[in-house]
Amino acid sequence: MLKSLYLKNFVLIDETNLDFQIGLSVFTGETGAGKSILIDAIGLLCGERLTTDYIRKSADKMIVEGAFEITSQHGRKILEANGFGDEDVTVLSRELTLDGKSVNRCNGRIIPVSFLKELGSVVIDIHSQHDTQYLLNVKTHRTLLDQFGFHQASLSATAETYNNYDRLQSEFDDLSLSSLNPEDLGFLRYQIDEIQNADLKIGEDDDLENRQRAMMAVEKISMRLNAAVDLLDGEGRILEKYHEVQKQIEGIKEMEDIQSIAKEFDEIYFALNDKSEALKEAFNRLYFDENELNLIQERLFFIAKLKRKYGRRIIDILQRKEEFEAKVQRIENRAEVLDRLQAQIDKAYDEFMRQASLLHEARTTDAARLESEIKKQLVSLSLPHAEFKIVISSANPSTHGIDNVEFLISMNKGEDMKPLIKVASGGELSRLMLGLKVIFSGLQGIETVIFDEIDAGVSGRVASAIGIKMHELAHDAQVFAVTHLGQVAACADTHYLVVKKSDAERTHTYIHQLDDAGRIDALASIANGTLSETALTAAKELLEHHRSKLVKP
Repeated sequence: MLKSLYLKNFVLIDETNLDFQIGLSVFTGETGAGKSILIDAIGLLCGERLTTDYIRKSADKMIVEGAFEITSQHGRKILEANGFGDEDVTVLSRELTLDGKSVNRCNGRIIPVSFLKELGSVVIDIHSQHDTQYLLNVKTHRTLLDQFGFHQASLSATAETYNNYDRLQSEFDDLSLSSLNPEDLGFLRYQIDEIQNADLKIGEDDDLENRQRAMMAVEKISMRLNAAVDLLDGEGRILEKYHEVQKQIEGIKEMEDIQSIAKEFDEIYFALNDKSEALKEAFNRLYFDENELNLIQERLFFIAKLKRKYGRRIIDILQRKEEFEAKVQRIENRAEVLDRLQAQIDKAYDEFMRQASLLHEARTTDAARLESEIKKQLVSLSLPHAEFKIVISSANPSTHGIDNVEFLISMNKGEDMKPLIKVASGGELSRLMLGLKVIFSGLQGIETVIFDEIDAGVSGRVASAIGIKMHELAHDAQVFAVTHLGQVAACADTHYLVVKKSDAERTHTYIHQLDDAGRIDALASIANGTLSETALTAAKELLEHHRSKLVKP
């Protein structure tokens, strides 16, 4: 459940911190006061897209932070998988600056928005009147029935057997329709021979590349040493010129200082000669076989050519060879292979049909149970004459089995059963969806359910039924409802009033938790727009009347 919500510089809100309880919480206020601001904020904590439109004018950053107590199995698994399993309270936050930079956190640790979406999808269900449209999609009907009947294991087994059958059938069709001529078969054999004759070894390319690098390093060292020795000791090189200089100045006997220089030149010459010999010795120690390097490079070039043709790695090339061999074998023994495949297909299809039939039987049984449950919900939502039917018809085999599932409904006595899209109005769909929420909330493990004005366009009597049903749903989940109807607000455990006020410079939105006196004032304002004695008396009676009807958990 959502324990608290902190907002700063969010749309028209400067700063607020709201604490929430279990049960049904309603939010009322004048049109345009900003009741849906809260829904937007919670949606952001579920991974909805951030935009700078959410930042309050003149502010440079906005913050949305929610503290959650997550107890559902699905939610705990997601937390534990991401390293958050030890905390009792999970704090999710999002910050956005005017330059578009945002940061998301869970318990202070930066997280991707994908984590918020994954967690939000299993712990919070935000529902508006528009969202009832997904009920009109027939594909969702089968999904809802399977959720109600806990058919996941049977669905998985059915999908697995169908995929096996479909794979074998595709293989059979490919072989049956293949029309390889002798040239194609010859090319397959050529490819097999090319790979076979290459005598490839897994890891061979890595070994050759390492050896090539080592030998090329030796080659570079050898070239540099050879060049250095040649500079020192070759014809016309440094040692020769040094020796010539030493001989010239050694002949100058008349100048003692020149004789001293000649002696130094003599020492330098012998030192350079020693270094030259040391370099020669180092050069002779190097081993480099140019022929071996050429062979390595040729082999690597050949392997690279095979990789371009058959796969990026040697293991891929060898696997392609196995595929070619299997294809040749299938072609050469087509009749035999087709017979074997057909036998496998028949067996796989029988297994699929066995699993699909079990799933069909389960759906048929659970459809009757779901029909009964939905009928009860419709009666309690002021649709006493509505009839609901789940039709299961044959479908082409698929991973979903052999069934189509469609919900049919009749809203009035004596009318034919028809698809939802042809019968139900927006208000009727909202009530049907609310009934489904009551049935499915416990099954899905949703901890917080949010309704955003799904009661729009309904009468007072129906509004009372919707409010009572929301309160019933709040026995299993925390429920928030944005409403403009007093009958719904009167069913709340906690009532919040959203108020918009303007001063000389700007507009502010405030959210107040109401006590009983405040609730009576709010209900009177919703009903009559005034706080007259008559309106207040009627509001008090409305509150007491609905409290007497509510069933406590």
